[in-house]
Amino acid sequence: MTFERFDNQVAVVTGAAQGLGAAISQLFVSRGAFVHLLDLDRERLQATTAKLGPQARAHVADVTREADILATRDAILAQSGRCDILVNNAGIYPFEGTMEITEASWDRMFDTNLKSVFFTTRAFMGAMAAQNYGRVVCISSTDSYIPKPLYPHYAASKAAIRSLVKTFALELAGKGVLVNGVSPGSIATERAREQGWLPRAIQRIPVGRAATPEQIAEVVAFLASQRNQFMTGETVVASGGEIMV
Repeated sequence: MTFERFDNQVAVVTGAAQGLGAAISQLFVSRGAFVHLLDLDRERLQATTAKLGPQARAHVADVTREADILATRDAILAQSGRCDILVNNAGIYPFEGTMEITEASWDRMFDTNLKSVFFTTRAFMGAMAAQNYGRVVCISSTDSYIPKPLYPHYAASKAAIRSLVKTFALELAGKGVLVNGVSPGSIATERAREQGWLPRAIQRIPVGRAATPEQIAEVVAFLASQRNQFMTGETVVASGGEIMV
């Protein structure tokens, strides 16, 4: 089987300390990329980066703060000289019903899930446009398509990401930069297992199982690769058949 290669490319992955972000980073490294991993969890980030070896670099950064994003971007460009791939993966999903959501929790959700996507993409798009090449992949969710009374703020933030994908794709289409999204369904991450909702979710999935982080990383890999020459402004649904749109 032939896989996408990322030799001599530089990738940036947010929310990379664990789960899907760690799997995406691992895939890029295994296929030749140098990867800059961003996360706020210093201990987990350093442990993940150490496992990836010399082709990875850790950056402790708060992607809800533009100042942190810009400082990290400057450090990455100083170290690597370029950015070919950006994966906006950072996100949170606390279970809070409509009547439980406070203004602070609403702001935290949108700052982490949406504001980070806007400001991180904006921070790196100039460098990509200047080299007339880039791939941006933003992680949305199948929850953005269906009502979610237990976390409406999460679903809304992920739906807004699909809108940003289209806006950035249109802005950058003539500059060699393709921008796409991925809406994963249930993923069997360590956090999902800890929260205990996977068995219920699997009952709604036609293929009868949740995805592994590595399987969703493969979808990201195609969109982030040079083999993707024509897709932009799209959000790919990878849900095991749960969401068919």
